[in-house]
Amino acid sequence: MKHFYRAIGILGFVTILGGISPAIRAESAPILIVQNSAEDLFNSALAKSEAGDIQGAIADYTEAIRLNPNYAKAYNKRGIIHGRNLKDYPAAKADFDRAIEINPNYGDAYYNRARVREFLEDKDGAIADYHKAAELYQKDGNTNDYQDAIKHLEMLQE
Repeated sequence: MKHFYRAIGILGFVTILGGISPAIRAESAPILIVQNSAEDLFNSALAKSEAGDIQGAIADYTEAIRLNPNYAKAYNKRGIIHGRNLKDYPAAKADFDRAIEINPNYGDAYYNRARVREFLEDKDGAIADYHKAAELYQKDGNTNDYQDAIKHLEMLQE
């Protein structure tokens, strides 16, 4: 009988009509707290970006960065959205600057910052970044990206 009362206390009081009393149900219902990791938010942002939910992607990248302030990939991806989708080149550059500050060997961040510097008419900065990106791509054996960075570098130097 003791277990019966414990079960009623946990499950709530069943009324004559067969429902659970709302007051008791509210007290006894478990509260589910969902916490996303920075990586979960990063992946969510990628999916949102691909689906065209630009503001949702930015929100998720921003939250991932809040959870992990040294998440260079999240800064880089958010910078891409700021530049490509929103044409907010100063915000994009700030994100690429931070990604490079976190990881000075991040070729994609140098390449992306070079693209933004072109839009900002900072030719010398773009040349320096394409050069650094090419150097890092070559070091990593990333032939396609190396050749792309060299192509952009040569176009700027003409």
